[in-house]
Amino acid sequence: MQEASDETLASVRMPSGLTLHGIVRHLENVERSWFREFFAGQTGLRFDWTDEDPDADMRAEGVPMAELLAAYASETALCDEVIAAAPSLDATASDADGSWTLRWVIVHMIEETGRHLGHIDLLREQADGAVGEGPPADA
Repeated sequence: MQEASDETLASVRMPSGLTLHGIVRHLENVERSWFREFFAGQTGLRFDWTDEDPDADMRAEGVPMAELLAAYASETALCDEVIAAAPSLDATASDADGSWTLRWVIVHMIEETGRHLGHIDLLREQADGAVGEGPPADA
């Protein structure tokens, strides 16, 4: 799929305000939250949401997509380290709502990411007509 400009990618949004840029920032934040904060117990991590604005991670206006993708890639590498350091997929972490295995967290993040990839496909098609994983029309 051909790369699109930030202007093209930012030209579309869902009625709820969902944007391509916001989805990438959101995925970076939820990876950090589930793997590093919840599962590994790391503290002092930065998140783009706040108690006053719990959806702030879904907004990334003016941030270049290349920067967002680089931050997401860096975050997923750190999360991969957490996964690799776990003794097994059956290792658990707990909070006030209960205990979850690393296996459950991984499956949850696959679901979360997959759902948002569907949003990305729809928004990208609206932005410039690019669809799916097929070869370019001029191939």
